[in-house]
Amino acid sequence: MKPMIEIRHLTKSFENLDVLKGINMTIHEGEVVAIIGSSGSGKSTLLRCMNLLEEASSGDILFEGKSVFDKEHDINEYRQHLGMVFQSFNLFSNLNVLNNCTLAPIKVLKQEKESAISNAKTLLSMVGLSDFIYQNPKKLSGGQKQRVAIARAMAMNPKVLLFDEPTSALDPEMVGEVLEVIRSLAQKGMTMVIVTHEMQFAKEVATRVIFMDQGVILEEGTPKLFFQNPKEERTRAFLKRVI
Repeated sequence: MKPMIEIRHLTKSFENLDVLKGINMTIHEGEVVAIIGSSGSGKSTLLRCMNLLEEASSGDILFEGKSVFDKEHDINEYRQHLGMVFQSFNLFSNLNVLNNCTLAPIKVLKQEKESAISNAKTLLSMVGLSDFIYQNPKKLSGGQKQRVAIARAMAMNPKVLLFDEPTSALDPEMVGEVLEVIRSLAQKGMTMVIVTHEMQFAKEVATRVIFMDQGVILEEGTPKLFFQNPKEERTRAFLKRVI
């Protein structure tokens, strides 16, 4: 498996608060990496630094072997390769579902309108929303909105999908439908990094689990090793509390 993203000695501070303290991590093609940890451990900040929504204080991020901080590197092109799904959906409420999924491919990727529409319809069918393509997002349930957000991210044909707690804003009965879509993407070989509180999902779908604590990666491993035989006392205490 070739490395897609390599994070080297990444730090991020907000004034006097050190949120990330020298993160080293490699995401390989086809991997599904679940990042877990308590609130405030730096999980979402790490994700936001990965797609440059936050500016790292120091360190480096390599994408397919090239530093994204290099002045030669086209940041907008890099961002196109990383789909981002937020916990609060971030859909455009002035556009219907279909137009939410075609806007960026047409404007940014310069796709032909007919091609963008055809692709968006395929993706919306994949997430089970063929009957809702002309709906306004305001009329959708939380689970449906999040599935639109996933289809919209996929419409840019990204190489990596980043999920920032994609189910935390959902009612419990809607969590399953979103996780099912992510599970199907994993089966298709999509490279994904998922910040999540859903331990069972991490156990079943992730190829690797990373536990963050106070701005560092404290422990990582395969789901089987991580959940059955955690090495660190802090990891054991966390798992005992959430499982």
